[in-house]
Amino acid sequence: MSMPHSLIMPKQAGQADVFYASLEIFYESRLRGEEWCSNEVYKDQIIRKCPRIARDTVLNGPYLVKQSELVRYFGLAEYEYGHQSGRARITERGVRFYDAYRNRDGNKQRALLMESILHDSFGRHNTAIESSDSDVDAPKLFIKACNDLRGITRKDLAYLLYVTHDKQVRYEDALAEFRASGEDREILIPQLVSNKYSDVKFTVLLRELGIVMEIDRKYYLSQYTRNNFLADIERLSIYNRVPDIIYSMLTRANEEPDEFTDEDGISQEQILTSFGYDINSARFLRENNRIPELLPGSTTKYRTNPRIAKTALVIADFKCEINKADHITFLSKNGRQFMEAHHLIPMHAQKDFRINLDRVENIVCICPNCHSAIHLGSESVRLDYLRALYEKRIEALRAVGLDISFGDLFSKYYR
Repeated sequence: MSMPHSLIMPKQAGQADVFYASLEIFYESRLRGEEWCSNEVYKDQIIRKCPRIARDTVLNGPYLVKQSELVRYFGLAEYEYGHQSGRARITERGVRFYDAYRNRDGNKQRALLMESILHDSFGRHNTAIESSDSDVDAPKLFIKACNDLRGITRKDLAYLLYVTHDKQVRYEDALAEFRASGEDREILIPQLVSNKYSDVKFTVLLRELGIVMEIDRKYYLSQYTRNNFLADIERLSIYNRVPDIIYSMLTRANEEPDEFTDEDGISQEQILTSFGYDINSARFLRENNRIPELLPGSTTKYRTNPRIAKTALVIADFKCEINKADHITFLSKNGRQFMEAHHLIPMHAQKDFRINLDRVENIVCICPNCHSAIHLGSESVRLDYLRALYEKRIEALRAVGLDISFGDLFSKYYR
């Protein structure tokens, strides 16, 4: 799998008092005729305006500067990293926001912050976090998921960030998997990632400003947000650009074949962009052992699940099972060596078996050359290749109730 870009979010000060104090410092700097506010001035002022910062922690320069991250994150101020000592200035949107704050116009503040969420980039090109370079915009995902899932917890948000960013799964598929899996989350979030994504500071600010509300530790869109921005949120994309590759969690292959579909209806393109199962999950066991299902309107063609095939490739570590050492192909667009999935007992044989053939025990990982040889080679070539695969898999096949001799396999389904 190709490696995703880095996703970094503000780590400090989600509370509104620090947020407004930071904005006030930059606003006052502008009133004094000083376009830029240096880090030194900011650090001195933030301690004066928010004494609890000095009480709550051991102070250091970088920590104090980070107190302004959320103001910058939402485009109300901008930071100049190239400057010798670091400096920031308020933006035009920031001026309008602070004026609304002074006039106690909460709706205007909410509208300006929603303008940032809907139109700004949070994953990259954001002066709050210079090193963030993600395709996924976390605040957009949070707001959209609050609506699409009718409320989410911090744990839910961490799961969605992990799946869409770290695992590069399509947002719509992540939602479908989320709804289907309930508390039995198929993808276990590593502890380090869970800690990173479970303590997202901007959710606190959005709650305090009334863009979302929190009930029983679950976030929902506020009535103000639903009344004024629901249509925009429904059209909102969680991405700041189309990712290089997005993986799918769809469990059924397209019924219409494409140019990469083989004789058994396996779409290698769908397998390439599918997301494999956690083999320890209940979901995998259900899909791997499911009852065979005919395609609508067909009496001979059965459904296949590209995620099962992808899981088989992952188990084989994307190495050709005919010759792991020498059958090297090329790197596919997902960053892994390209291999193809092949049902050893073909899917057109399903009518002869009660046990589901679309399962990892029956799916071999082979290079495109070997795959072509199995389908198109001379009889002696096909015999050699298939015998090698049969001997590797027969014990696993028998263990799940698929018992067939090599003679029957070849004569019935490969002649």
